[in-house]
Amino acid sequence: MKNFYKFAAALLLGAGFLAVSCNQKEEKTYMIGADPTVITDIAANNPSAEVVVVSTDAPYWIATTTEDWISVDPVQGLSGETIVTLTFTSNYKNEGTTTAPRSGSVKFSGGMTSVTVNISQLGHEAVIDPSASIGGIPDLEEFIKFRDAVNDGNVLTRWTNDNGEIALLADIDLGAYEEWEPVGLVSASGNANNASKAVGAPFTGVFNGGGHKISNFNVSATLAEGTTWGLFGYISNATVKNLEVEAKVTLSAAGVADAGIVVGTAYGSTIENVKVKGTVKSTGTTASARFAVGGIAGFIFAPDDATSGTTLNTTVKGCTADLEVDVDGGSNTANGATCAMYGGIVAFATNDKGTSRNYIEDCINNGSIKAKVGRCSGIVPTANGGTVVRGCTNNASQLNTIANGRIGQIVCNLAADSGVIDCVNNGDLTTTGNQTTAGGLVALLGNASAYVEGGANYGTIIAGFDPATDGQGRRFTGLLFANVTNLDHVSDVVASGRLGVYKADGNHEMYEITQENYMTYALGGKISDANLAKVSGITYVAK
Repeated sequence: MKNFYKFAAALLLGAGFLAVSCNQKEEKTYMIGADPTVITDIAANNPSAEVVVVSTDAPYWIATTTEDWISVDPVQGLSGETIVTLTFTSNYKNEGTTTAPRSGSVKFSGGMTSVTVNISQLGHEAVIDPSASIGGIPDLEEFIKFRDAVNDGNVLTRWTNDNGEIALLADIDLGAYEEWEPVGLVSASGNANNASKAVGAPFTGVFNGGGHKISNFNVSATLAEGTTWGLFGYISNATVKNLEVEAKVTLSAAGVADAGIVVGTAYGSTIENVKVKGTVKSTGTTASARFAVGGIAGFIFAPDDATSGTTLNTTVKGCTADLEVDVDGGSNTANGATCAMYGGIVAFATNDKGTSRNYIEDCINNGSIKAKVGRCSGIVPTANGGTVVRGCTNNASQLNTIANGRIGQIVCNLAADSGVIDCVNNGDLTTTGNQTTAGGLVALLGNASAYVEGGANYGTIIAGFDPATDGQGRRFTGLLFANVTNLDHVSDVVASGRLGVYKADGNHEMYEITQENYMTYALGGKISDANLAKVSGITYVAK
């Protein structure tokens, strides 16, 4: 209140001066000072705040600066002494980038006078010699330094060999880490429509494991909304190849998230000749929030660049997963694109609905799968768009107890511009839910551009979907497909194995399949004549 009265008195005094004859001039000049008037050597990175004491007998003062890297608090004050804090933004990009020093000033004005505080901030001299390289990653310490350099956006020359690759030079034991920050720390990876808007620092180079093994990758992780996780979190226009990973991971998620043992999200990238072995356990996520978990990769995306007209395909090739899997959707009981899902190789694959493609080729899934999720398969449950699965083999048997799922041993949902070519399922499939569709190769063929060419199912399919409870006699289970609603074509596929209805006591009701009736059991319980006309070359081999 005392300051208010001083300020009011000053205003009245000013008004009095205005009342004086225009021929009279105010002669008083007020004093204003600042301590200090020069501030030097502000740190380039993590700069500390500086304090300036402003003293004046003027009724009012104001601070101004033209520098956007200098902030003043407060920017105005009254007569007397005022402590003013100056803060500065970082003049630092990363350890491999040189930044120049910079200078500026803050001007304090009041009572027809002013004082200037001059300020200078240091630059940063790059500490990494661009010509220095140790030729690769020789041990755990350097592997962690490599990861941190990727996540900090720093140059990777130290570990780059003459071929331009990040080369792993020895086996790495991660047993000391119970938690793991991925190589390529990115958030907001999420769904197909925002995969290109990753926030963070993805890995963008070529990582060549040289056939070496990363062992004891034994970690638990709870993923936040919109995050992606794996040994590598997010790779963009990158390659990860020639690597073995021995893992024991336990995963859960708070919302939409993607996880893979090797790569969480691959954007316009290649994963080749990678082998994983171990266990995967997932406890799911919140309702109606996709959690995609894959033995090799969680989410793969093939982007189209609308500006340049170029495409970036994503390829997962020659990879093998040998995993004991126990996955639960938690509160998420959906079976669509927002469900909890698991894929022996990849969990979720899609594109920009353009000409780009995801290719999953020559991959093998071994081990076993215990699941309670809406989509689960040995190769990729969700081939959501522009995904070609070629020459892959699933040997893992699956027991799935979801109440209402879409389960196929190669693919669960085959959508637009997607196909399965020369893929073989040898694993048995048992589903217990009486509304779960179950197919030896594909659960749902549901798009006019989806197709299947070649390949075979040799596994036994036991499904809880009982025609007697459907009311219309529909089965929605099949040696090859569970439900065919639309397709481009199916050709030259071998239907083998056995087919039956699940019974809780283990005495499953098996169908009698012969050379005369096998088409009824190969293509699901109900298919239109128009769709049946697009099917050719189905061969039955009794088992």
